[in-house]
Amino acid sequence: MTKAILARWLCFAGVVLLAACLVWTVTAGVPTATSAECRDKLKSNLDVAPDDDAKKGNLKITGVWPDQVGLGDQLCVVVSGVAVDAGDGQTKPPLDITLFLNDVRTAMTVKANAVPKPQLLIYQFGEHDNATSDAAKFWRGLLAGKTTNGALSLSVGVSRSQSSSPEATGSSVKLQIYQFWIVVLGAASMVCLVAAFVLFAADSTVLRDGGPNSTFSLGRTQMAFWLGLSIAGFIFLWLTLGFYRNVITSGILVLLGINGVTGLAAILIDKPNPPQGNSQSFFMDILCDSQGAKLQRIQMVIWTCILGIIFTWNVVWNFVFVDFDTNLLLLMGIASSTYLGFKTQET
Repeated sequence: MTKAILARWLCFAGVVLLAACLVWTVTAGVPTATSAECRDKLKSNLDVAPDDDAKKGNLKITGVWPDQVGLGDQLCVVVSGVAVDAGDGQTKPPLDITLFLNDVRTAMTVKANAVPKPQLLIYQFGEHDNATSDAAKFWRGLLAGKTTNGALSLSVGVSRSQSSSPEATGSSVKLQIYQFWIVVLGAASMVCLVAAFVLFAADSTVLRDGGPNSTFSLGRTQMAFWLGLSIAGFIFLWLTLGFYRNVITSGILVLLGINGVTGLAAILIDKPNPPQGNSQSFFMDILCDSQGAKLQRIQMVIWTCILGIIFTWNVVWNFVFVDFDTNLLLLMGIASSTYLGFKTQET
């Protein structure tokens, strides 16, 4: 089997696996609990008389359902002791009951009747597509680095006040962010697509300075590297937390711009005097010129790899496209400029 045919089959396999990943993600979500289901499941918790603590206005959680939720679901909580029954027959205004998850105050607040008896509160987690929204920042802060196989156990608490800690806590629930095997399937699709691109690039000019046998271009390779990372990172955040707006940060855009300008400038430098030698090997081509290894090329490759690792770590662990600081971007700009400056003298 030739490289071209193998590349086509790998590309086809990657597309099929990615499509299967998308379909599995849509169909494998935890069913959202309805209000009627909540009342039915928590009926025994609602149909009880308030105890002495509840009559004294001591807020308590007496029931939580379901025990597994997703980001687009709702959580049903039965509370008692919202307020003391004064016995004067007058109706008091409702009180705001705020939800806490793992003792962290959320923005989710529900109005509760000012009575001691048990009552049902339904908190809407909601789906969030904007990576820079306050809700998205909250979920990232709560989940970053704490999930196991795409899930996290959350303790449930509530409070009537503006305090930073809950007045009452109840049982824990499992928050399912993503299915582990879906991510494995998505990773397999990316591996197939990358392998297909590598085989295609080996016998084409997509990453080379000239014809099919000419040397591989460091500038074009860097562009392909960041293109692949940014696409894979975007798909991961889209499939896990549902982010697809404002995912790409300004730092990544600047970095992509630096890579694009570097690749274009390298082509313009080579245009008057195209490289004459044939390819030795991929790594030899991007690290060396005709006279041997060059420090400016090694420097550019090393810093590209370091930033690539940082980028990947933040996407997988912290669910965010890292916004590289100004100094790191300047460093990449300097490394790229140095490479281009020495490239004008390469033979």
